[in-house]
Amino acid sequence: MKILLLIPSVLKARPETADRHPTMDYYALSDRLEAQGDTAELYGYAELDADTNPLVKAALKGGRDAGMAMAGFVRRSAYAAVFTNGENISIPLALLLKTAPSRPWHVTIGHRLSTGKKRVFFTTAKAHKQIDRIFLYAQTQYDFARQTLGVPGSALRLIPFHADDQFYRPLEDVPVIENQISSAGLEWRDYPTLIEAVSTMPDLSVKLAASSPWSKHQNETENRTLPSNVDARRYEYGDLRTLYAQSLFVVVPLYENDFQAGVTTILEAMSMGKAVIATRTTGQTDVIIDGETGLYVAPGDVEGWRAAIMRLREDEPLRTRLAKAGRRWLEDNASLDRWADSIASSLREGVSSAQSEGAFPAPARSKGTN
Repeated sequence: MKILLLIPSVLKARPETADRHPTMDYYALSDRLEAQGDTAELYGYAELDADTNPLVKAALKGGRDAGMAMAGFVRRSAYAAVFTNGENISIPLALLLKTAPSRPWHVTIGHRLSTGKKRVFFTTAKAHKQIDRIFLYAQTQYDFARQTLGVPGSALRLIPFHADDQFYRPLEDVPVIENQISSAGLEWRDYPTLIEAVSTMPDLSVKLAASSPWSKHQNETENRTLPSNVDARRYEYGDLRTLYAQSLFVVVPLYENDFQAGVTTILEAMSMGKAVIATRTTGQTDVIIDGETGLYVAPGDVEGWRAAIMRLREDEPLRTRLAKAGRRWLEDNASLDRWADSIASSLREGVSSAQSEGAFPAPARSKGTN
């Protein structure tokens, strides 16, 4: 089976050594597909920029998302399935596929379907009729897709997000700095509340890896005077892993939202064997079990953050228990391998079922698409 993976980013080169940075999820998925005997083709921004197909070049004038969607559309007959890792590609591709007499099996990740524009595409344009399976990371998003957007339950799958537990692992040779905690990411990060909470703890060193390759949110640690015990800067993968390892525990302050904002940092920290404190938002409820795999604080609660940080600093048995339970939960539910298995199995089973029922024809032999 030949599968096209549309990845809206510049594909990172595979590291020369496995321990330089985590395995990117698109490589994990590609490897899993290849291991089960399928052929996976990755198509990212570099491939898009080099694409000479006139339709793709024309669509690219409307932005890279439009270009990626058109690239999938013009290649549709050469593949049994297309995977898109976000609704920014899957929705325009679905609208294009509505015009085609036949199409491949279409699987996507639905990060946040509840925004206004996306709601229109699903409720009015019925984009989901051209998407055969949508993987969702938050129960709130699953419920919204089912109840408000009218997506059939058979097309929805609720799965955990992932972390590379081979890269993000407990580092026994890195000593913990007893007065240091850390946080990372930008997506919906409520750093102002955290900074206010720790401003009265001058003996606590707070390291913020305030950057993200994906988030478009403003970095609220910039252009402001930080307390002397707070430092914010960018960390590369290896440095971030060391930061986690050195920290007594990890904190993830969030603004209220309805999807899994913050989940990458939460899972990376759990994978590192670190206890986690996070804001309990409407959408961030699927990973942490309060008091069992982490601690929750209400949105915007400065005193709540201060109390939770002091509690975890002073209670070593609690830190240890949460850290071990978090790592165990990650291994059992949210490892990168488990994520890749879920997507790969869905692609294979979906295509096999559809073709056996005559819903989709077998893909034509590729005659070249550039």
